[in-house]
Amino acid sequence: MIDDLKSIAIFATVIEQGSFRGAARKLNLSPSVISYHIAELEKKLDTALLYRSTRKLSLTSQGEALQKVSKNMLEIVEEGLLSITEQSDTLRGKITISLPTALTRSDYTRALASFCQRHPHLEVNILYSDVFENLIEKSIDLAIRVGTLPSSDLKSRRLGQITRRLVCTKQFVAQYTPISQPHALSQVPWIKLTSLPAKRTLTHPVFGRVDVEFPHQISVNSVEGMTQLCIDGLGVATPPTYLVENFLEDGTLVELLPEWRVSPIPVFAIWPNNAMKKSATMRLVAHLAKAIT
Repeated sequence: MIDDLKSIAIFATVIEQGSFRGAARKLNLSPSVISYHIAELEKKLDTALLYRSTRKLSLTSQGEALQKVSKNMLEIVEEGLLSITEQSDTLRGKITISLPTALTRSDYTRALASFCQRHPHLEVNILYSDVFENLIEKSIDLAIRVGTLPSSDLKSRRLGQITRRLVCTKQFVAQYTPISQPHALSQVPWIKLTSLPAKRTLTHPVFGRVDVEFPHQISVNSVEGMTQLCIDGLGVATPPTYLVENFLEDGTLVELLPEWRVSPIPVFAIWPNNAMKKSATMRLVAHLAKAIT
């Protein structure tokens, strides 16, 4: 079937150019290749399509019928290609995006929402998951990942970072010796995030950097779950700032060692390396980079 379509396209070009040589020049093929495809097409259809002379070509009645078919076919193909590669603001088709559940209530989701509103003809499939799926195997066009990226053939762009706060409830911290230095954090229970080690790095503008290893009874595989368990008074945690700002303001949570900062986590967009510059994927990467900055 593919060879037939190619032969029909070559046939249409021969008619358009008026000669085998003209078609060969336009298609960057040799005249012998052009002749071969026309002969194969005539053989398959069991009919002559062209009358050839040294000076001109003319169509048989069957050739005239095929000319109409080939013209319609090429017009449909050209329209289809134009709709895919159109460089206007109108995006069509479908795009699948993966991002961790921790970003559900973040600026990244708000940026995705504004992108969807801007391109109402684009079908957008958003997957919130803490499983790092294989983009190629799962047909994912773009993924947002947090933390250090493993080595791969995927393309990437850093979008920003997630700031975190060292928090717990007043009732919880009241059970322990007052925490005035980072080393005291190793004496109180934490809520551990499954994907991260039982260690956090804190930085101070004067005292520098300190690594704190902590004990834990509870591990959880969700940042939102970790945050809620912290609100429920089960331990110290380091959730993203955007998840706990309101709870710090109303006193539900308190910030421990506010002069110390938990190391932020970098956020990246990653995508298959064959994404085209004008594709929805690359337009979304540019949108996210601008919206988050």
